[in-house]
Amino acid sequence: MNLPRREQFRRRREVLPLLRTWYGRERGTVEFTAHSQDAVSAAEVMTELFREIADREARNFIEISTRWKEIIPGKLAACARPARLHDGVLSLEVRHSALIGELAPSLDLFLARIAAAVGEGICTEIRLVPSGSLSRRKR
Repeated sequence: MNLPRREQFRRRREVLPLLRTWYGRERGTVEFTAHSQDAVSAAEVMTELFREIADREARNFIEISTRWKEIIPGKLAACARPARLHDGVLSLEVRHSALIGELAPSLDLFLARIAAAVGEGICTEIRLVPSGSLSRRKR
């Protein structure tokens, strides 16, 4: 039986003190495991939390950033890295401002590869910005 997290915590608060009173502090904690659900993987817990906490755009940005080296292979991935995704506009930070002019012709290729990897319409535009400029901007 899979109980929701809140119910598991409520049950623990009610049952654990009773078991500790009956068996003693150490043995009561051990006995509580017999009354607990089976273990779940950390990946399942993180997926559940991520679904609840992060909005769709944040999930898309995280997917793009974690898969960046497979989306844009080779040295291009090292020249520019994802910094922010907002309203379909992906901001890529470049290491040096001179790279902005060099990478500009490749933006259509970047968009096509991003769409193929994470889905059409997630990223509709790419902006190249010098490294650190997004963190210096006042919000």
